[in-house]
Amino acid sequence: MKKLMVLGGSLCQRNAVLRGKALGYEIILADYTQSPPAASDAALHIPISTFDAEGCIKAAKDLAIDGVMTMGTDQPVLTAALTADALSLPALHTPQQAKAITNKKVMKAQFREHGLPTAGYLLVNETTDSETLRTFEKSIRANDHGNVVLKPLDAQGQRGVFLLDSACSVQAYLTQTLAFSRESEALLEEYYPSDELTVSGWIENGNLTILTVTDRILLKDPLHIGICTSHRFPSMHMHRYEEIEALCKKITEAFALRSGPLYVQLLLGDQGFLINEIAGRIGGAFEDIIIPEITGFSILDAVINSSLGMETDTSALEHYHCPDSRVQASVQLMFANPGEISWITPQEQLLKLNDVIACGYNYQVGDQIKQIENATARFGHCVLIAKEGHLQPSIEAFRKTFQILDEKGKNLWKPLI
Repeated sequence: MKKLMVLGGSLCQRNAVLRGKALGYEIILADYTQSPPAASDAALHIPISTFDAEGCIKAAKDLAIDGVMTMGTDQPVLTAALTADALSLPALHTPQQAKAITNKKVMKAQFREHGLPTAGYLLVNETTDSETLRTFEKSIRANDHGNVVLKPLDAQGQRGVFLLDSACSVQAYLTQTLAFSRESEALLEEYYPSDELTVSGWIENGNLTILTVTDRILLKDPLHIGICTSHRFPSMHMHRYEEIEALCKKITEAFALRSGPLYVQLLLGDQGFLINEIAGRIGGAFEDIIIPEITGFSILDAVINSSLGMETDTSALEHYHCPDSRVQASVQLMFANPGEISWITPQEQLLKLNDVIACGYNYQVGDQIKQIENATARFGHCVLIAKEGHLQPSIEAFRKTFQILDEKGKNLWKPLI
């Protein structure tokens, strides 16, 4: 029995553990939390951080694993590449490639080097002086985009990301941003008023097939930017598919990506498409569920097989063309206002609704919901798919049904819709 190490055991990674187990592999789970959702499904749970490459490499050697993979979150992609390289295992990325698609300093530099459109930026640290910040702010205001976005270089889940009205406000938030990073610098970007889109694709022998283009609907918050409340397929901007495809193929070439999943966040505003960031993993909005429903291609099986050095069946993609799909999909990512949970709509009740094919909660009755500051506050998810016809009536039925009640009977979720 082959041993597959899965990095990360949250709800968005649990399907990797379940699928690997179903395929007959012994699953070794690495996750620093004591009882992650996927732990009970794995053969062995090692409480080690997926950011800890040295620790994961040691565990992989001790256990003589045959492959390593992750999905859903960015930083374990680098750990997976380093682990595979150290043990001479099959890998989707070299350590150098993995660094470029997980560290925004390297990523943005490659965007610039290859002429890929992206927002203007400045690398800042605790010694960055006010004059440098004012100069950057002037260059932004000349383009009529006065606000700025402060981000860690190597975090995930919108941790430490802030929308600020002035570059000179950076120093007040920099310590919080760097607390989520292993770097001494952070990324300061010009804010680009835009719609957000995500592109999921599969690369085989350097050739990219786009699987989905979705609209990324965001929580409206004046400070914490980029927290996603739902994904919608097809995108309302699908009429610009040729531009999207051409840009994503340039990304594939620029980063010399040869195989595996590609995940791209695009911004569409008055300057056209800008690339927000890219990743080499299955998306964290349960793309492993919706992609097979839309395309017939199991992207999760493909990642598992590739990580073990096995052939990937891409026959379902031979005649697939994303804009021609008649499927409608919605991934509802639920967030809630602070409060103690007294009652939650049972998952079994949601699964009886039309077009609901999957759901899951990160909280349970008795838990205290904290203030939303990043995507880690996500309460849960619900996946809806309509193979024919309109999905909106099913989304509305879900929204009427789903509730999170506190001790006074107040719905903690509804105000965020």
